[in-house]
Amino acid sequence: MASDLEIALGYLEFVVKWFIGWLISSPHILAIIILTGWVTILAWRFLTNPSASPALLSARTSLILVVVLVMGIVWDRGVERQVRELSEKLVEADSKIVQGSEHRIDLLSKLETVDVVKREKDEDNLLDGCLHVFIDLGSNRGLQIRKLYEPHHFPLAPVHPLYERFFGKPENRKLQEICSVAFEPNPKHADYLNTLASSYATCGIKVVVYMAGVGHKNHKSKFAPFNSLLGAEVGHDTTARLIHEDETVKQYTESHFHESVDVVEVDVVRFATFITDVVAKRKLPTSAGVLTPRVVIKVDIEGAELKIIPDMVVTGAFNHVDNIHMEWHDESSWRRGREPEMISKLAPAITALAELTQSEGLEHKFEIEEMDDETYCGLLIYRPWGDYSQILPLTTC
Repeated sequence: MASDLEIALGYLEFVVKWFIGWLISSPHILAIIILTGWVTILAWRFLTNPSASPALLSARTSLILVVVLVMGIVWDRGVERQVRELSEKLVEADSKIVQGSEHRIDLLSKLETVDVVKREKDEDNLLDGCLHVFIDLGSNRGLQIRKLYEPHHFPLAPVHPLYERFFGKPENRKLQEICSVAFEPNPKHADYLNTLASSYATCGIKVVVYMAGVGHKNHKSKFAPFNSLLGAEVGHDTTARLIHEDETVKQYTESHFHESVDVVEVDVVRFATFITDVVAKRKLPTSAGVLTPRVVIKVDIEGAELKIIPDMVVTGAFNHVDNIHMEWHDESSWRRGREPEMISKLAPAITALAELTQSEGLEHKFEIEEMDDETYCGLLIYRPWGDYSQILPLTTC
């Protein structure tokens, strides 16, 4: 595991990335700083040079320079005013687009007939009324869900551009139509996740919590949470994992470098069936007539992707998924044994399949990308940033 030096270097790397992100968003500031410094140095060298021409150091020259400076300021103000006017027009245009969408949704609502054909009395779908669905596999303490609903508290988190791509800009999101589902088998996180869901419910935001793992079938499984690895403290059981049916506890501890673990029994849900029977069959809101419904999945399940990804392929679950972003637990990770070997074969195969849905113009396209956004979790290299599940109070309305 990471030493103190590696944690410090990781922290420094995060700060540098933060600074680079700021410069990318405001590149003109860096150019102004460099240009100002360069001009200042040249001017100082010139003015302190004894051999400089007296004419250049005269009051007339100073006056001319002052006039040029004033003209530059006036020109800059004019450009700033034009930029401000264009920005206001852009905001106004964006507002009209949003208003147009809202108007169309309102018209669709009014056009809905009151006497609809009564459907058979099936079990209620927890995701009815959800335009978009975000599924957090290996939710832990629900930090990725909080980044979706409260992005202003997590500046420059790597997952933000992905959320904007599928759910829109934060200011345009209707959070009550973006539902989240958390799958977490660790019973230690049950109270926090359920409290989080209750807090969002006061704002009309639906967060569904399943205290269960995910796999290729419904069953009971042994689950091994732990907080230390190779002598280093991890915390929050973030590297806990389901123990497979054909795997002994001893085999698990040896392949994952543990001396001993505490084992508990947990439920495991067949994830592909959850997609096809629950997510795909939810009743969409009227806004689906204007906005494209999205299903986005975050996967960090410590190797269980080897079970669920092939099952999603053969059951057609990918037909109802737009994006999966995940951490692959392959041979490049610290694990060893058959599981990481097979995942190293699975990752490029399913990624290639997703790319083919894009390049070959299939009716439904999906994408898979590797992303492990652990910022603000308070663990390892992000420890100096703090644990935002403790620092940040829960949102209520």
